[in-house]
Amino acid sequence: MLTKEKAKEKCKEWMEVTDKNLTDIENIKQDIHTIKTNHLYHIEKDMVKQSKAIEKIDTRIWAVLIILVVSTVIGVVKNGL
Repeated sequence: MLTKEKAKEKCKEWMEVTDKNLTDIENIKQDIHTIKTNHLYHIEKDMVKQSKAIEKIDTRIWAVLIILVVSTVIGVVKNGL
C-alpha cells in the first residue's frame, strides 16, 4: 500500500507530466496554425505556377502536332497519293 507521502509524490509526478503535455499540445497547435497559414499558401502558389507551366507545355505539344500533320498533308498533296 502507498503511504500518504508516496501518494503525494506520485500525484506531483502526474501533475508535472500533465503540465508538460499541455505545453506540448499548445506548441503543436501553434505549429499547425503556422503550417495552415503560411506553408499551405506557398504550396498553393507553387501548384498554380506548375499548372501554368503544364499548360504552356500542352500548347507547345499541340503546336508541334499541328505542324507535323500540316507538313504531312502538304507532302501528300504535293507528291500525290
